[in-house]
Amino acid sequence: MEETVQRKGTHLTKRALKNKALGINFNEKDLKDYVTGFHKRKKKRRKEAQKQQNEALRRKRCEERKKRKLEREFVLYGGVPPDQNEERQEEVADQVESIAETKTYENADLKVTVVTSEINPEEESYHSERKEETVTPHSVVADKGQRVPIRNKKSFKKVAKQKSRPKTSNKRDKKKGKKRGKK
Repeated sequence: MEETVQRKGTHLTKRALKNKALGINFNEKDLKDYVTGFHKRKKKRRKEAQKQQNEALRRKRCEERKKRKLEREFVLYGGVPPDQNEERQEEVADQVESIAETKTYENADLKVTVVTSEINPEEESYHSERKEETVTPHSVVADKGQRVPIRNKKSFKKVAKQKSRPKTSNKRDKKKGKKRGKK
């Protein structure tokens, strides 16, 4: 039978395939490596987490050092550090340039202020200040009292009536199809 298994390029019979014995070997070293691997992997995860925490602490210390350095420069120069001064002047100039036009229209009933400017998401605080200033005293539409009827009750759902059917007297009559009333 071993001859049939060793032949190359020829058909193998099912019996030859079935006769192969399945060998199981127990290796204590492999078992020990598998079982201790849990502990090793856990230690490795802990080590990685510790490295990340140390890195975060290091970054935090660097940021604190930078803040202290800026505070020292602030004290030395008696105000805003020189490079921040230039940046603020540029920002103010940009804000002045972005507002192109402001017009006020007055009518007998209301006053309208129109501010034309560029839309910039960085200037959110500036726009909120402008909105507070341009509140109209009253609206012309609000003076007209148009009322909408409001119902607090919920209407019932309408259901169609069903016709009653005569009942058959017993099971035998149902099977035979006899009508009620006839005997």
